Amino acid sequence: MDLPIPGKYGKKSFSQVIPVKIILPVLLSMFLFIATFFGYILPRMEDQLMERKREMIHALSNSAMSSVKHYAKMSLNGALTEKEAKQQAINHLRDLRYGPDNKDYFWINDTYPRMIMHPYRPDLEGKDVTDETDPAGQRLFQDFLAAVKSEGAGYVNYHWQWQDDPSRIFSKISYVQEYLPWQWVIGTGVYVEDVHAQVAAITQNMTYIFLGILLIISILSVYIIWQGTSVETKRQEMEISLRKSEIRYRLLTETAKEMILLLDRDLRINYANTSFSKICGYPIDSVIGKSILDILPPPHQQEFLHKIDSTNSDNSNDSMLETEFVSADSHHVPIEATFAIMDSSSGPPTFLLTARDITDKKRAEVEAKLRQEQLMQTNKMEALGTLVAGVAHEINNPISSVMLNFKVYERFWDAAQPILDLHYSENTDFEIGGMPYMQLRDRMPKLLHFSQDGVSRVQRIVGELKEFSRQAPSELKEAVNLNQVVETSIGLLSSVIKKATQDFKVTYDENLPILPGNSQRLGQVIINLLVNACQATDSPDKPIRVTTHYLEESEEIILEVADQGVGMTPELLDRIKDPFFTTKRDISGTGLGLSISDTIIRNHHGWLNFKSEPDKGTIATARLPRYDMDEVAGRMI
Repeated sequence: MDLPIPGKYGKKSFSQVIPVKIILPVLLSMFLFIATFFGYILPRMEDQLMERKREMIHALSNSAMSSVKHYAKMSLNGALTEKEAKQQAINHLRDLRYGPDNKDYFWINDTYPRMIMHPYRPDLEGKDVTDETDPAGQRLFQDFLAAVKSEGAGYVNYHWQWQDDPSRIFSKISYVQEYLPWQWVIGTGVYVEDVHAQVAAITQNMTYIFLGILLIISILSVYIIWQGTSVETKRQEMEISLRKSEIRYRLLTETAKEMILLLDRDLRINYANTSFSKICGYPIDSVIGKSILDILPPPHQQEFLHKIDSTNSDNSNDSMLETEFVSADSHHVPIEATFAIMDSSSGPPTFLLTARDITDKKRAEVEAKLRQEQLMQTNKMEALGTLVAGVAHEINNPISSVMLNFKVYERFWDAAQPILDLHYSENTDFEIGGMPYMQLRDRMPKLLHFSQDGVSRVQRIVGELKEFSRQAPSELKEAVNLNQVVETSIGLLSSVIKKATQDFKVTYDENLPILPGNSQRLGQVIINLLVNACQATDSPDKPIRVTTHYLEESEEIILEVADQGVGMTPELLDRIKDPFFTTKRDISGTGLGLSISDTIIRNHHGWLNFKSEPDKGTIATARLPRYDMDEVAGRMI
């Protein structure tokens, strides 16, 4: 198409007035602008909106959790019963609403999972929702449990009805977190459709603005191109371009996470970006004109100068240096610095220094070293276990032989005593081994008894050492009734318990389910806990209580052994399950009882915990799962 252009040379074609090489960059720029807006800015905007929604439901969930903790605290303080506290918490969350239409809500399910409260789906309340799925077949409540089991809280994507309208199904993202004391999972969420609607509205508005801007840019571009042959226009375009470049590069340096410094030939700082100020704490104005050596620790200054010299002389291909900056509060910040020569053609060089804070990297290295040391310590403990097992085996055989010999010595003494008595009656007095017979006659039974007790103690210690060094747990496939195990263990310790206290009481849960395990090993744990309680009770008037019950929420069988004895300090409480740690060495304690008990409970996939205060007694609690691990895994699939 030709446009009439007045002039002495007559008409010129459009392509002659506006060359392709000029208009093509303009068209390409418009295309890139459009692609950037729709291909990058809008998706980023949607991501940011979604992230804000996620942060919002996270904050709202924390607020709801605070309300639940408030009611739980009232229950612990005795202001409410636990049942009343739970009901008030349910009523409170049922009435909570938020969102543009005030229809967004909270729900509660437990870790079974069963639905406890849902304001828009009361038909699900009290029901098992293990197999509840969304229209896509996703088992959403199983996903909720998986999120809270791994991290205690988390986000889950799924499909659900639109607020109170079950006929409309939309994609939803929810934040769920667990309140462990009540075995509750509390959740709330937002609909992805809300974000899409906001993005669509923004897109529509921005499109109109963009089209207006594009129209203006097009007109201006045509005008600039039309005047492209003018020297003044070219100069202005160059100035604009330079100005934009300066703003762009300044923006890049100011928004960079790395610290960026410009140094002159005397290593004075001519420029420092915002990251340097944030990380090191210096106001930017205070470091301009300051020597870089002033913010380097003295031991690192010589190495830094050497790296600058090697960069300047190009003697080294390695431009990276690991050093430190001294922050405004005199804290040392480990950095990884790189150097580049900015300009050396017209005079002394200036340097660009880019530094990255490697505090996290150093911390990770320290943690890795600590983990390595922990692994080494674990290997040492394994080696110790092997050594203990070998020593125990070597000691056990001669000890058994000595125990058998004591029986022979007792029979020998019982047979020899009448003969020696007859000899004594005929000869008045005589000595055996340099000791008068009557003195020997009184002491010999005691000597045999004390010696046998000493060997029995060694044999018991050897048995505990062998138990401590056991590598593989016993078979745990027996159907165990914990009440029967407790009753049997108490029967074995009846005399010990009667000596320790006159106030002993056992409370059995009659509906206690069967658990898979090893009754003999669990009996060993109960005996250890009861013996410790008896030894800690310093007065017969102080009670000892044994209780069994079943926790339905977590499907755990609970055993508690409580005393009101001497109790323990926090320092002792932290170490009571350590192997060979004991406060009762004067009464033949070896320090293996609780360590072995803890191992037995963990082999049953349970937990053994202690609560204690000095002079207030101790509560030992063993929590055992009703199902074995394979069965639990099958139930959670």
